[in-house]
Amino acid sequence: MSPRAPGRLRADLLDAAARLIETTGSVEAVTLRAVAREAGVTAPAVYGHFADLDALVDAVLEEGFAALRGSIAAAVAGLGDPVDRLVAGCRAYVRAGLAAPARYRAMFRSRRVPGGQAAFAVLVDAVVACQAAGRAPGRDADGDAVLVWTALHGVVTLRSGGPDVPWPDADEQVRALVTRLVRLDAGPSGDELPR
Repeated sequence: MSPRAPGRLRADLLDAAARLIETTGSVEAVTLRAVAREAGVTAPAVYGHFADLDALVDAVLEEGFAALRGSIAAAVAGLGDPVDRLVAGCRAYVRAGLAAPARYRAMFRSRRVPGGQAAFAVLVDAVVACQAAGRAPGRDADGDAVLVWTALHGVVTLRSGGPDVPWPDADEQVRALVTRLVRLDAGPSGDELPR
């Protein structure tokens, strides 16, 4: 077993558990022994950082939500137009889900992990910004955000494990879904919606 930098073991255990979720395709296949083996430590070392397997898995899923919010924040950074921000954030959401589909599925199956609420709030805020700018006619930002989230979740789920069909370009598909569900307009300049 190789020496680690102080404080690095917890991060290594989280990385190992996330890899196991992706390679096995299931949270249920993850055990403390398997995580320890993947991280290159003995099983008792895990207990110094996590009370049990549930605590470890919850931490992995919470990190997944943090990474999802980080991807969205990076995608919208520097974009001033609320429609551009909404579409870019939704595209980042789908890309993140497709990059780690097993962890993504697990993130949305667990009711114990609160990160989903914060991720959803980001989407609601983006819809509110479009409405406030007069670019979306709706008055129910929560309702519109639920529709968009449902569609994005469907895109990730179907593309990562659904039928093998000739899917359209993911970015274009996301743009079309968001545009239709939030009823976005081209804006005061008449410019086309973001591509």
